[in-house]
Amino acid sequence: KKKEKKEEDNKEENKPEVQNNEEAAKDETTKTYGVIKKIGKSKTIDPLLLEQFKQGRVLACISSRPGQCGKADGYIIEGDELLFYKRKMDKKKRN
Repeated sequence: KKKEKKEEDNKEENKPEVQNNEEAAKDETTKTYGVIKKIGKSKTIDPLLLEQFKQGRVLACISSRPGQCGKADGYIIEGDELLFYKRKMDKKKRN
C-alpha cells in the first residue's frame, strides 16, 4: 500500500507541472489590450524607410572594426540620420 501511495503521489506531482507548462503557453499567446497597443506603437515604420524598401535600395552604415576578415556589421539608417544623408545625396545628384 505504501508503494501505491508513493506512485500516486509521484503521478500527482507530475500532473501540475504539465498543467503549469500548458498554462504558461496560454499566457504567452494571450495579450492584454494595453500590451497590444504598446507593441503597435513600436511597429510603426518611417515612411522614408518604406519608400527605400519599395525602390529596392536601403541606406546603411557599415560599423565593423578594421581587420575583421569576411565580416561586415552595420545598421540601417533611419530617422534624422536618414534625412541628413538623403539631403546630401539629393545635393550630389543636382550638381
